[in-house]
Amino acid sequence: MRKIYPILFAALVTLTGCGKDAGSVEAREESDPNIISGQEFMEQGDYDAAIAEFRLALDQDPMMARPHLDLAIIYQQHKINYIHSIYHYDRYLELRPDAEKAAFINEQKLKVAQALANTLINNSPEVKKVVQERNTLIQQNNDLKRQLADALKKSAPVTASTVKPKPAASSSQTVTETVPKTATSGAAQKHQIYHVVGGDTLSKISTKFYGDSSRWDVIYDANKDRMRNASDLKVGQTIVIPAIGQ
Repeated sequence: MRKIYPILFAALVTLTGCGKDAGSVEAREESDPNIISGQEFMEQGDYDAAIAEFRLALDQDPMMARPHLDLAIIYQQHKINYIHSIYHYDRYLELRPDAEKAAFINEQKLKVAQALANTLINNSPEVKKVVQERNTLIQQNNDLKRQLADALKKSAPVTASTVKPKPAASSSQTVTETVPKTATSGAAQKHQIYHVVGGDTLSKISTKFYGDSSRWDVIYDANKDRMRNASDLKVGQTIVIPAIGQ
């Protein structure tokens, strides 16, 4: 691990203190060496080292808010511990009640609370049995739909107008699929298919497609049927990247 230098600022002014705006205080906190180091470890996927750096920053100045936000995200997405995540989101809001991120953080807290509730419920044997039965019924229903579709295809006459050449597969890892225009739509709606590569996280994928790492939850919501949690990414896995602002 690279050398960690001492904190550059002996004390930081909080939002509820001396009239400093949240943006300037947070900008100063983000320049703290331990926070910078922790965020670098997050980018590298070394979350244990990142946690250690953020905790060191808090040990040296317990009134810093930014480390709590980074810790909350780590415990929500990577080192799954929903109770820890909620605690750090709450602590950040206590220190930065007027932060611009407040609405986003409250939204994330709700998602974490729902995930925690689902985890507790799914640990019940009775609930597991109901879920398994539900999944079996869904699978049977999907099988029936496929069988019906296959039967309809076999019964439909094949003509020159119905046979279309299949386009060649792209060598790129990202394939854009365009939904045709309809009479009521002003523009074609688009979404993208992405194949996960080594080192990917939802935050990195969000930055790649949206230029904003905080929109990772949009991608997660669109792929819940194939992901157990926000960290459940595997190399070669195919996920959907929803369009935003179309």
